[in-house]
Amino acid sequence: MKFKASLLLSSLLLMGGCSIGPDYVKPSSTIPDTFHNAQGLTNQGVIDKNWWESFHDPILTQLVTKALESNYDIAISNAQLEAYLGQFDQIESSLYPQINGTASFDQKEIQNPMVNRFQPKGQFLTYAASLSMASYEIDFYGRVKRTADAARSQLMASEYNRRSIQLSVSAGVCLSYVRLSSLNDQIRLAQDNITANQEIEKNTLLKYKLGSNSETEWLSASSSLEASHAVLSQLKAMRSTEESTLNTLLGENTKNMNVTQMDSITIPEVPMGLPSQLLTRRPDVAAAEQNLIAANAKIGITKAAYFPKFSLTAMLGVQSDTLSNVFSSPTKLWQITPVATIPIFTAGLIDAQMRVARADYNQSVALYQKTVLTALNDTDNALAQNTKAKEQVVFNQKRADVLKKAFEHAQLRYKVGMYSYTDLLIVQQNYIAAQQQAIISKQNVLTTTIGLYKALGGGWEN
Repeated sequence: MKFKASLLLSSLLLMGGCSIGPDYVKPSSTIPDTFHNAQGLTNQGVIDKNWWESFHDPILTQLVTKALESNYDIAISNAQLEAYLGQFDQIESSLYPQINGTASFDQKEIQNPMVNRFQPKGQFLTYAASLSMASYEIDFYGRVKRTADAARSQLMASEYNRRSIQLSVSAGVCLSYVRLSSLNDQIRLAQDNITANQEIEKNTLLKYKLGSNSETEWLSASSSLEASHAVLSQLKAMRSTEESTLNTLLGENTKNMNVTQMDSITIPEVPMGLPSQLLTRRPDVAAAEQNLIAANAKIGITKAAYFPKFSLTAMLGVQSDTLSNVFSSPTKLWQITPVATIPIFTAGLIDAQMRVARADYNQSVALYQKTVLTALNDTDNALAQNTKAKEQVVFNQKRADVLKKAFEHAQLRYKVGMYSYTDLLIVQQNYIAAQQQAIISKQNVLTTTIGLYKALGGGWEN
């Protein structure tokens, strides 16, 4: 009998492991070899984990590092990942039998044998010890394995979501840092404009007193001076808001931020012909595929419900009336209980669950393909925007340099009476607008470069 029981247990365990349901096949997606806006020789780039270091700004690097350690969104995603890891370990443990050890001591006394004259009286002691196997599902059709596969994919999707949050936070810090640097440069320009307006207002007042200018021109100069003060106040308010944004990303209370001037931030070179396969390492694309793998596994889980479910419980133990005999000459006990559960009538429940599982899979396929397409278009657009932004930097800087000289000449001519205030005002306005546009152009280049790094899931290495 013992041999037959062992043979039955071994046979049941060996028969498990056949997985029912479709194996995962990655959906086809039409991706070109290179991006449309990155023509040239193919550069087989790989992920650059510390892509923000390519700006060669130690302050920026320090801030991004701090944000990755202290940002609360990242802390939340880390905790969520830990929870998914615990859930996965729980599900994976069901692949193996669960063995429990039990030790017991039982004492009872019979004092009224008249109830049954043949009943012995007195105290009775029982010592027992056993090993028991909790109900263990024998995975004939791979339901448990598919469940573990789905949990593993959901765990990986959670990890990729965590990386996506890290990428968003690091990109957010870089963008906020660049905006702060740009605002600081615009504030310095506004302060220079106030200084120039003060000089112009002073000269206009002097000319008005000497009778060579009208009161209207002096009042206009005074108005321009006050307007330049208002612009400076507005820029400082914008800087305060941006500092609050950056401090939130850093997980800190609001404080003044020290950032580098725009001219000191290096614009990274984008390699020609970036391969579109770089998109496969984007966290959102990877997470979408893991969700698709999980949805595919759930089809197998649901399909297994059509078939019988086999489970097994077993016990092996000893007992004795004395503690010493438990280890020397005990009474030996064993029990094995295989159970089969067969679905006979479910009123269409399993069919409905299969429709849901297949619909979820089809939805996951569409979401994956949409994510890939969105990633491709986002990156192609980021490449185009980055290229055009670099062109605009050159044009706007040349324009700013020319108008700077024009404004300096106009100021000198106005002092000696060779220029009217109206002509000077026009040159001044054009100069300030050109300088501000040059600053914003540099900001746009850095912003589009950060966007490109984010679109590629972390940049590139040559």
